[in-house]
Amino acid sequence: MEKMTEKGTTVDMVVSMLTERINKGDYSPGSKLPSERKLQEELGVGRLALREALSRLNALGIIETSHGKGTFVQNRLQSSTIKNILIPHFALSDSKRLQELVDARAMIESEIAGLAAQQRTKADIRRLEMILEQEVDSSTPSELVAYLDLQFHQELALIVDNHFLVLMHEALTAHIRTFLNGFVKSRNNPVEVLEAHRPILEAVKRGDAEDARSLVRLHISYSRRDYENFIEKTKE
Repeated sequence: MEKMTEKGTTVDMVVSMLTERINKGDYSPGSKLPSERKLQEELGVGRLALREALSRLNALGIIETSHGKGTFVQNRLQSSTIKNILIPHFALSDSKRLQELVDARAMIESEIAGLAAQQRTKADIRRLEMILEQEVDSSTPSELVAYLDLQFHQELALIVDNHFLVLMHEALTAHIRTFLNGFVKSRNNPVEVLEAHRPILEAVKRGDAEDARSLVRLHISYSRRDYENFIEKTKE
C-alpha cells in the first residue's frame, strides 16, 4: 500500500489508531501495550514515528511508560482525556446524540467546504488529492480507512483562514472518530468510502463554493442514513 510520506501525517495516524484500540477496549485500563517492535509490525510504521506517537499519548495522560517494565494504559484518565477519549462512547450508545453530531457536522463542514473552495491553493489541492490517491482494498485496516476519511475533512478545515471554525471542527471530529471506525468496518468497501469524497474535491478544485457546500451536505446526509442503519445493526 502506498503510504503518505509526511512524518507528521504518519504520527497522527498512529495516534489515531492506538486511540481507537483503547476506545474499543483492545487495550484496557492498566493493561500493558505490545512491544514497540510488535506495534511497528502491526501498524506498518517506523520506530521514530511510533515513539513520537507514544510520546503524545503519554503527554495526554492516556498511557504511561515505566522504564524497565513497559508502557501501560492509564488507570485514571485526566479530565482532558475523558473529553477526547470517552465521550465518543456516549455518542455510540445514544442514537439521538449521534444524529445531533451528524447534523452539527453537516452545518460546520458545509461552510468549511465553501470557504475552502474560495481560499484553496495548488498545494492545498495536492494534499487533498494525496489522501484520495492512497491505495486501499478489502484487506486495509478499517482504522486506516477511517483515518483517511477524517483526514480529508481535516485538510479542508486547515485551508480555511478561521481559527475558531477549525477548533469547532476538531471537536466534532474527536467525538465521531470512534463511531466512524466501526462504520467503515461494516461497509467492507474501503475504495467506495474514499471515492465518495471525489466530487467534493472537484468542486473545491474549480473554486465552486456553493457546489462544494451542497455536495458536503449531500455526502453527510447519505452518511446519516448509513449511520442509522449501522446503529440498528449494532442493537441486534
